[in-house]
Parts: sequence; C-alpha cells; structure tokens
Amino acid sequence: MVNKLITGIGQAIRREFPETTYKIYTEKTEQDLKRPCFFILCVNQRREAKLNERFRLNSSFDIQYFPYVGNVEGGETAGKLWLVLEWVTIDDALIRGSSMNYKIEDGILHFFVDYNVSMDRKKEPNVFMEEVKVNGEISKKTE
Repeated sequence: MVNKLITGIGQAIRREFPETTYKIYTEKTEQDLKRPCFFILCVNQRREAKLNERFRLNSSFDIQYFPYVGNVEGGETAGKLWLVLEWVTIDDALIRGSSMNYKIEDGILHFFVDYNVSMDRKKEPNVFMEEVKVNGEISKKTE
C-alpha cells in the first residue's frame, strides 16, 4: 500500500509541477540530485485494528523539496502543496490528506502529510466439498 500512496502523491505533485522542470525521487540519492526536485519519503506507518477483518492504515509522509534558489521558493512551493496533496488518487479512490504542516530547514522544504486508509484484510475463500456420498440403512424398530 505504501508504494501505491507514493505513486498517488507523485501523480498529484506532477499535476502542478511539470516533469520537464521538476524531478521526483522516491529513493535516496546522494549524487546527481538535479534541483529543483522532490523527494517522497514515508516516515511512519501505523496499523489500527478495527472490527472483524477491518483495520486502518495510517501513513505519514515527508515530501522534501530541494529548491533551485532558497527559502522563498520553498515557501511558495509549500503553498501549492497544500492544495495539490489534499486529495490523492489510489486505485480509482480519492484519499484525503490530513495533519498537513511544513517547515524549512537548511534550505530544504519538509512538507508533512498523513493519509489514513480503512482496509479489509483479505480473507481466504471457503472451500466446500463438491459432493458427498452417504451410505446407510433404515432399521425397523422391533418391540
């Protein structure tokens, strides 16, 4: 599920920030980081049990933005991310982002957002017998 969320976040960012200008990374890279770019990182996942086979998957993300210039560009980008990341699409369903906040640290924008998804644990289908033979006799009651 985390990969689907990362894909959905990337697609949402792509709607506002064109591929020709902004690169999106999902794996840590130390070299060849082409600015301006985004780095999508899942920092925490929690699973809460609900009734029956249901559970809630709470995923926290840090979307890092490495600006070309500096803090002003990071602040402007954060303003756009508020709108862009409010809703992401996963498997044709809209998932709403919550607990959105950001900070700029060492010239890098850290935009935090949580996506909470209710899910059902996949149950194995019941396997039934195809046919059954019963052998038996009726006994007469004697008195």
